[in-house]
Amino acid sequence: MLYPNPSRKFVGRLFLLSALLLGALAGASAQTAQEKEDVVRVESELVQTDVMVFDKSGKFVDGLTREQFELKIDGKPVAPAFFERMSAPAKGVAPGTTGAAAAANRAIAAGAPRRTIIFFIDDLHLALDSLNPTRLALTRFIEEEMAPGDLVAFVTASGQLGFLQQFTDNKAVLRAAVARLRNIPHAIQDNEIPPMSEYIAARISNGDREAAGFYITKITEGFFSKAAVKQGGGQAYNANAVFEMVKTRANNITRQAEAVTNGSLSALEKLVQVAGQIEGRKLVFFVSDGFYLGGKGSVQSTNRRLQLVTDTAARTGTVIYTIDARGLFAPFNEAAGTKPRDPSGALDRASVGEATATQEGLANLAGETGGEFLKNQNYFDHWVSHVVDETSNYYRIAWKPEGDEQKGGRYRNVEVAVVGRPDLTVRLHRGYVPAAARAAEEAKEKKPDANAAPPKPAEPKGPEADFRAALTAPAGRVGLPTALSVSFVDVPSSGPVVTASVEVATDALDYGADGKQPASVDMVGVVLNDQGKQVSNFSKRLTVAPSAPGTGAAGEQPGVIYNHKAPLAPGLYQVKAAARDVRGGQLGSAVQWIEIPDLSKKQLSLSSLHLGGRQVGGGAGGGAPQVQFSVDRRFTRGAKVDFLGFVYNASQTGGQVDLSVNLRVLRNNRAVVASPARKLAPEAGADLARIPVTGAISLGQLPPGRYELEVAVGDNLAHTKAAERVMFEIK
Repeated sequence: MLYPNPSRKFVGRLFLLSALLLGALAGASAQTAQEKEDVVRVESELVQTDVMVFDKSGKFVDGLTREQFELKIDGKPVAPAFFERMSAPAKGVAPGTTGAAAAANRAIAAGAPRRTIIFFIDDLHLALDSLNPTRLALTRFIEEEMAPGDLVAFVTASGQLGFLQQFTDNKAVLRAAVARLRNIPHAIQDNEIPPMSEYIAARISNGDREAAGFYITKITEGFFSKAAVKQGGGQAYNANAVFEMVKTRANNITRQAEAVTNGSLSALEKLVQVAGQIEGRKLVFFVSDGFYLGGKGSVQSTNRRLQLVTDTAARTGTVIYTIDARGLFAPFNEAAGTKPRDPSGALDRASVGEATATQEGLANLAGETGGEFLKNQNYFDHWVSHVVDETSNYYRIAWKPEGDEQKGGRYRNVEVAVVGRPDLTVRLHRGYVPAAARAAEEAKEKKPDANAAPPKPAEPKGPEADFRAALTAPAGRVGLPTALSVSFVDVPSSGPVVTASVEVATDALDYGADGKQPASVDMVGVVLNDQGKQVSNFSKRLTVAPSAPGTGAAGEQPGVIYNHKAPLAPGLYQVKAAARDVRGGQLGSAVQWIEIPDLSKKQLSLSSLHLGGRQVGGGAGGGAPQVQFSVDRRFTRGAKVDFLGFVYNASQTGGQVDLSVNLRVLRNNRAVVASPARKLAPEAGADLARIPVTGAISLGQLPPGRYELEVAVGDNLAHTKAAERVMFEIK
């Protein structure tokens, strides 16, 4: 199965031909594209909700029919116009994609559907005590639950992660995001003594005199004491006037708290909107210490923001699960840190219910969007995979709004029940804003300020705009099957060199009406550092002649490749590439990250791993031979796949190294194949600063799906280890 030590002839050939990493590349196979889901979009004439039904044991209830569901809008029965049993991730094809491109995309999507998972860290409501457990929980997800091909994003309400708030399948990016996570100081300003909590402020804002009693007493003791009045140094007080003083302070705190909460929910809504550009079902895990729905003056604003989040989630196929970041929840009175001293117990009595109130917003957010609120327990104990499985099956119900009562501007409540089955639990998006009203509201928010600078003219449409949209999208786009492979090696006298290889499936190109005209492909790309600054770019037009049927290798899709090389300093980089069929107009894109280690630290390290090497030119009087490694890393069952990497900073004694190598093939972070440790012996005269590690893996016994090849090298002299993984797919 695994061959870490192939023949010496093969080792020498691959080592000699590793110049491909700096040379020209040509020919290959088709791309791994983003799966597409055939969905019913929310429009002015059609509204949808996704419905999950569970029995008492929490198992999804399958086999239900349209007739078994009862749909109500604002309490009035409505007949569904569309009903379908759905599974996620889906395996459909992008609307409008036809012909060879559609066939290629279907084949890719059918291989191994990906999951889209988002962690929204509400750092505006995250105490310092909750920060470290949150970091540990996110790290545990990365290392134990994130599967190859998962599209994951860590996003904060404050935006503190900057450019790292990206959708990615690269664990190094997510680790860097976790490392950047910092505590955000409490934004509410209230310098009066004694301190007043947000909960007490909300109660007082609602006119609760009992909650204000402690603060009224403190004011009267200081400024309106009976002793001061008797001595002529004070004055009698009016109880209503003092309450209004306390209420004014409470209103100020409540308004600030409302602004912070709306800031978090607004950031969440924008995130869900962006995620809507990614096809398929999306899961958002909202991590927070909780927030209050506020007082009479603020609850309408906060509830409206919750309604907009719910509406956007329904439109984009997003389910939100909320998590109390405090884990094992300690009631406020036991966990208090800044509460004023109150021997009378009045403040304690007024604070009853605070613990529940902090969780009310979390429960509301999850319940309205079809998710669940996880509370009063140690979370992240392998529950993410459980939630992904739980939400992978659902029913989609859509209907046409009829009459003004459903087309009006206000938020509409949605109810769904299974007729005659009160024992079942039904979860769904519980509301929507009519499309026309939502559009009018968004237009009002965008209304230009009379004193603001004049708006910029609309950008012209065309290929340039298409490329710009593709390169700024949150994930790769399908249309024209496009694959991207990014790797690095350390080159003598040059240092780290990154190679970005872009591959387009040539059988998806437009060769004219007769199918015999050359096709043209425009490729563009950018390389960005972890701050979002551009450090390299490329733009290239390739001409592709139509190939004769059957000219490709067995089981392979014909493809054309462009290679961009850039010497870069150690660090984390993102590469975005897009390709467009000039004649047909179809466009595809892909995104990848790469981390370049700092070799100057003299720590044992590995280069990127390269799979599927084959000679594509040269030799026998034709010049220096060249080797092409796979770009899409998709292989047929039964194939034997070569790999190549390089070991850096190996310890030496007398010009000798003592290295061992282990190989593993993993699926969902579990080893399905492993080899015993073997000695890694460089050839005589080899450059010990760059020791090749080569071998082959046989895929004959592995079922189709996504896998990772892990190469781990041990330095027996320094007693150190280094490992590198690369994802591949068996089709």
